[in-house]
Amino acid sequence: MTKKKNSRLFYIDLLNCIAIFGVLVQHTAQIAHVGVSTQTITIIGNVIQTIFLPAVGIFFMNSGAMLLNYRERQNTSHFFKRRLLRVALPFLIWSIFYYIYGYYQYAFPGIFHHTTFGLRDFTEAFVDNKINSLFWFFYIIIQLYVATPVFAILAKKHKDILCYVAVIAFISADVYSYIDHTLHLNLMKSMLTQPLLASSWIQYFIFGYLIKEDYFSRKVENGMIIFGMFTFILDIVNDLTINNYNLLQNISDFPYAVAIYLIIKRCADRYKNNEHVTILMEKLASTSLGIYILHPLFIAGFDWLFFSRSAAHFDSYMQVLKNPVHIFVLPILIYIILVPIILSLKRISFMKYILP
Repeated sequence: MTKKKNSRLFYIDLLNCIAIFGVLVQHTAQIAHVGVSTQTITIIGNVIQTIFLPAVGIFFMNSGAMLLNYRERQNTSHFFKRRLLRVALPFLIWSIFYYIYGYYQYAFPGIFHHTTFGLRDFTEAFVDNKINSLFWFFYIIIQLYVATPVFAILAKKHKDILCYVAVIAFISADVYSYIDHTLHLNLMKSMLTQPLLASSWIQYFIFGYLIKEDYFSRKVENGMIIFGMFTFILDIVNDLTINNYNLLQNISDFPYAVAIYLIIKRCADRYKNNEHVTILMEKLASTSLGIYILHPLFIAGFDWLFFSRSAAHFDSYMQVLKNPVHIFVLPILIYIILVPIILSLKRISFMKYILP
């Protein structure tokens, strides 16, 4: 394996670790979504959400970086078989688990508590993502997998067209939405919301690959970093001014995600030859999907352990959501505890089909 490939794998591992921690922080800072907008703790929650907003987008970028050239390593049938075992099967297994869990217990965010139990109810809830709303990630990534064979052909010989697709997706999904919202146009979007083209995640998937392949010049990358950080500052100002300025609302987080991706990729180059760091990061990154799947249980568990509260009584649970321990300490604690648990479980052979 060449040094170049090693560095790329290292930065992707590093980004995976940062992204999953960002997910944990977002999900313990839910006061941003349910609190009183003028309260300080809610404003802090919104700032935290903005800082870590690119977390899931980074996962999609990493997926595109690693998968759009799959034809160099395997045929399409093998590609789909691996995706089925690594993503689709765990998705189904844990959907069943959380459906049963949600019948008896409460957890926030994500888990739907339901009073009806049966195959028909499960099927409807599964199709509508009303079992664990945090699993929306799986619905999107599976759609992207389905489209990957088409994009893989473009990735091999037509990167310019691939970039064009990403830019059009960004314009139709993000720029159009921003203009419509800012100018209060209330335009009909039915002709621009076609599947694939207007998906708000395709550009992440494609840009992750293009960045990995050094498609963009250093000058263009610098421009994307500057623009991305500028949009981030605007988002922070919007949070601090409590959405008082229409011009600052509904700004796409895609430029910020690209900027963070590029910055971390460059920083990773400093450590790519440190064997101990790369091995550690590889192990930590391997737990990311498992953490994503299990963390709602641990949020609920620690909230009961520390505060003796649960989402079953949401009015009193609001006090938990406002607590700095819940917001700032819990994501660190959950990450530290879940990493060794998942690494240990992965040593059991059949667990690779449950916690990939």
